[in-house]
Amino acid sequence: MNDPKEYMNDVAYNVKNAFSLNYDLDKIIESEFEKSIESLHEFDIIEYIESKYKIKYKKPELKILEDKPSIIGEYSQFENEIRISKKSIERSIDYQLKFLSYYKEIKKSISDIEYLNKSYNPIFTFLYPSYINEKNIRKAIAESIIRSAMFHEIWHSIDWTILYKLLEDPVIKDINNFTILNNLELRASAFEVVMYYLVNDFYKHEKGLIAAYSNIPKCRKYIEKIDKLEKNEYTNKNVPYDLGFCYGSFIVDANKLLLEKNIHNIIDDIVRLDKERAIDVIKLYGDNLEMLLYD
Repeated sequence: MNDPKEYMNDVAYNVKNAFSLNYDLDKIIESEFEKSIESLHEFDIIEYIESKYKIKYKKPELKILEDKPSIIGEYSQFENEIRISKKSIERSIDYQLKFLSYYKEIKKSISDIEYLNKSYNPIFTFLYPSYINEKNIRKAIAESIIRSAMFHEIWHSIDWTILYKLLEDPVIKDINNFTILNNLELRASAFEVVMYYLVNDFYKHEKGLIAAYSNIPKCRKYIEKIDKLEKNEYTNKNVPYDLGFCYGSFIVDANKLLLEKNIHNIIDDIVRLDKERAIDVIKLYGDNLEMLLYD
């Protein structure tokens, strides 16, 4: 049996983390939204897209919802609005706390890189790094969840801006509006992973890259089952997200310390990304690295 004092310390530690509510979720959502938009300008992503694809990007509005079942974030192209659900975030925090406690005891450090599970598909665990702050673990997890969700929804706003331009003028000769419409979640998820690594500097840290690297064999096994998953009503809806997360991990691993330098080429790649190409890259990664990015 464990020492009683040690046991009580562990109980107090877990209770403190589980019920730590010393944060304002509205402020975190608003802050992460502004930071995400700022980072697009910091890396000249908006400026590059506007110049390359002859579009005028309009910053979306942010709407915070008290609750909307099953979604953390969504983008409305009609209102150009990103909507974030607070209760869905809280449920996701609870899930990630269980994931952390199940797979690894949280280190007694002020701030360290640990791993959360991005996929909500029960047969697929997709790891992504997160800075865990023991002093307020719920706040740290909330920031990670919201930050990644913001990049996902922001890409939707970029996609739709390009789509409307294509309807007027096919500025991108090798894709069409059907390619965009059929792969919305795939591309948003790929962009989400790439930007999440970029703005957090996880691609510069070994512990950050371990997550991307460890996802590679899981993703290869995943695509072997993709036909079966797509036929299942429950798992089918998760496939585009999981495939995009996988592709984003491959991009991060392939670029490593060059992620910032190559970000504009990566953006061009994601603009054209479709399911077939994502699967081919996952299958052949390591044998044909030149397939990873468009020229």
